[in-house]
Amino acid sequence: MDANESRRQLVNMIRKGSVFDINLESVPPTCRVSVGDPDDADNPGLTTNWIPFFTVRAGTTREWNPITKGEKVVLFCPMGDPAQGVALAGLNDENTPQPSTSPDKHMRVYPDGAAIEYDHAKHALAVTLPAGATVLIVAPGAVNVQTKTATVQADTITLDGDATVTKSLTVKGPLSFEAGMTGKGGTGAVMKIDGSAELTGDVKAGNISLIGHTHREQGDGNLVSKPQ
Repeated sequence: MDANESRRQLVNMIRKGSVFDINLESVPPTCRVSVGDPDDADNPGLTTNWIPFFTVRAGTTREWNPITKGEKVVLFCPMGDPAQGVALAGLNDENTPQPSTSPDKHMRVYPDGAAIEYDHAKHALAVTLPAGATVLIVAPGAVNVQTKTATVQADTITLDGDATVTKSLTVKGPLSFEAGMTGKGGTGAVMKIDGSAELTGDVKAGNISLIGHTHREQGDGNLVSKPQ
């Protein structure tokens, strides 16, 4: 092997470049990487054939977050042969700067503007989604949330299932129901309403109807009997 070939292999072992094209349908997924400068004799340009790129995990646990066109990568070439190269992504530049400069944050930003951020100094997790975004959680067993306070702000909220409130319930807006209301109180429990009540139907206490009950006359000037 002559000195020029040895030098070429040495130069090509580790190169910086950018993703020229991607094929996410191949197995494994592959990309082509453009590296170097064709006009630089010490760093000649080249474009690789289709080569694989690194991912975080590819075993029984797998992660999918593919590289994108134009992304800066490091090209590792065993024996200095680009045909055997593997691309490693993760280099920021002026076109794709880092989303934060804080040493306390772990952050991921997506092309549509969505962002997931955890600030370990403030113990704060923030998830920001763009307009029209949706969230789906599928947990056939159970979902348990343990916290001190919880606030949900929405135009409408639908609970599709039997709901149990183990402590007090305060409703500050109008309360309506469509399929009746039942309940029971403990010893000495009383329902109290601070205000008037209007009903379009009858009211019964025991077997006595408010609309249809009668009284027995006790004589002139005497009180009538209890309602019957």
